Amino acid sequence: EQQAAHDKFLAHLTDTKQLLVGHDDRYTLLRFLKARQWDVNKATIMYTNMTKWRAEHGTDRLYETFTFPEEDQVIEHYPHFYHMTDKFGRPLYIELLGHTDAAKILEHTSMERLMDYHIVEWERLKREILPRCSLLAGKPIITKNVILDLKGVSMKNFGHAAREILTKIAAIDQDYYCESLGQMFIINTPTVFRLIWAVVNPMLEERTRRKIIILGSDYMPTITQLIPEDNLPACLGG
Repeated sequence: EQQAAHDKFLAHLTDTKQLLVGHDDRYTLLRFLKARQWDVNKATIMYTNMTKWRAEHGTDRLYETFTFPEEDQVIEHYPHFYHMTDKFGRPLYIELLGHTDAAKILEHTSMERLMDYHIVEWERLKREILPRCSLLAGKPIITKNVILDLKGVSMKNFGHAAREILTKIAAIDQDYYCESLGQMFIINTPTVFRLIWAVVNPMLEERTRRKIIILGSDYMPTITQLIPEDNLPACLGG
C-alpha cells in the first residue's frame, strides 16, 4: 500500500512537473506521504508548499552563503549541539533549555537571522550529518533523535520571546522538514512543566506528539534503551 502510494505520488509530481530536483528521492517522498497519512492529494499540497517556500526563501543559496558570526553569543544563551548516535545510527541532537534565555538571544541576533540559522542547521543535517551517519551505519539514516533537557527551567524561560521563537521553529520543522524526528525525550521535567506544556502542546501536530516521551530526573533507564550510555554527553550522565 505504501509502495503504491509512493508510485502514484511520484507519477503525479512528475506528470505535473512539480518534482524538485534534490528532493525527489524515495525517502523524501515517503516523508511527505507519511505526514499526510498516505493521502496523495494532501501530500502533493504539502510538497508543493515546501518547494515554493524553498524558492521564495532561497534556501539552497542560504545554505551555501549564510554566515553567523554571532553564533557563539547565541549558543551561550541557547546551548544546543549534536552528539554521537543512538543504537540504530541516528544522530543525537540535544538542547539544554534550562540555560536558554530567548530575550538575550535576540539581543545578539534578529528573529529573521535566527530563523535563517535554524534553516541552515536543517540543511546541514540533511546534506552533511545524515549522509555521514548513513555511511557509518551502512544503511539509510533519515531521522534524528532529540533530547530536551529541562533541568533548571522555569516559566521565565517561556516568556513572549521564547513563545515567538518556538512558534516559528515549529512551523518550519513540521511544514518543510516533516517526519525527520525519530524520537524526542524531554527530561528533567520541573514542577512547572504542566504550565509549559500547555504553551508548547498547541504548536505541535499529533504526529509529532506521538514521538515525544516525557521523563523526570530518573530518565536513564528509558533513554538507554535507545541510546547507549557511553553515547550520551557528560552533562546528561554519559
